[in-house]
Amino acid sequence: MENGERFVAGEAVFLLREIRTGRLIHEIGTRGRVLVDHGHVVVLHLDGSEAEIVTCPAGHVARAANRAARTPVPRATTLRLRPSPG
Repeated sequence: MENGERFVAGEAVFLLREIRTGRLIHEIGTRGRVLVDHGHVVVLHLDGSEAEIVTCPAGHVARAANRAARTPVPRATTLRLRPSPG
């Protein structure tokens, strides 16, 4: 829950903290989709090769839109040699 707002089913989120399940540890930044928001607890379907359904505190997830975007790397200027007249 961010600023008192609840998550919507199907909303894309990212984990803000590591979540340990019975057999796996899901890392910070793992993407997922909200299945149900129960207020302080959120049920998520985590993406990836080890996809599974987990329950975690609402404070452990952030909306995908609020995640810091990566800054694009500027392209190096290319030098172009022009033939000189003459």
